[in-house]
Amino acid sequence: MKSIRNTRMMSYGIQYVLMIFGAVIFMFPLVWMVSRSLMGLADLYTLPPRIFPSESTLQAYREIWDIKPFGLFFKNTVIIVVWTVLGGTISSALCAFGFARLRFPLRNLIFGIVLTTMMLPGAVTMIPVYVLFSKLGWVNSLLPLIVPSFFGGGAFNIFLLRQFFATIPKDFDEAARMDGASTWAIFWRICLPLCVPAITVVAVFAFKGAWDDFMGPLIYLNSEEKFTLALGLFSLSPARVGVASFANTAHVMAACSLAILPVITVFIVAQKRLISGTVVSAGIKG
Repeated sequence: MKSIRNTRMMSYGIQYVLMIFGAVIFMFPLVWMVSRSLMGLADLYTLPPRIFPSESTLQAYREIWDIKPFGLFFKNTVIIVVWTVLGGTISSALCAFGFARLRFPLRNLIFGIVLTTMMLPGAVTMIPVYVLFSKLGWVNSLLPLIVPSFFGGGAFNIFLLRQFFATIPKDFDEAARMDGASTWAIFWRICLPLCVPAITVVAVFAFKGAWDDFMGPLIYLNSEEKFTLALGLFSLSPARVGVASFANTAHVMAACSLAILPVITVFIVAQKRLISGTVVSAGIKG
């Protein structure tokens, strides 16, 4: 009995050591970024490189607002993110509810076509979509980065929510209809509250996709006052012409540290939903 207990404790110890080792490896880039943002010039360019500053300073955090209009970049990004999360979550939930709970001709065929769009690389549709938005006069505006999210929110999100809606017993719908509830009431008052974990996952994916998006703003935005945070970080790079005499590594790391804070905050708030076994099991059923 004692040997079994010792073996189990040794197994747990090895697991914890491996998890701590993995956590250190994955956390090191984040620690390096924050540490470099707090360094002065003397620490930034020493050899061998320092991991931690000899003397911490917030000078880089104060100066980045004068080098580039990061307040405007944050504002543009927040506008895109808010509308993208709302549009993507609501539209994907509506599409998924229709595929899971309603009966209409060619439903399975249409759903299959939606799923096949997941296999299309973005490079295939990039030029046709740009031509479309160009003819609409939306280039150099935030509309190309917002409006598409209101048309389904993405095939993966529709698939995930459809599988979740399919696990809800149909008896709920029948009981609600007997009480006089409409299809919209069934969706809004019954099905949607039961799908909060999956809705949270979709919202977090939409948030991260919009916040981190670089290619979309790079294609459609030309003037700096329309730039998002991703383009702002790119323009801050010391390799960019006209910025090298002002920006250094500490400025870039300071801007990146501020940019990653909302992502970490959202993950901390929504982590229970993201790792919930209910979401995973419901997403693969049906």
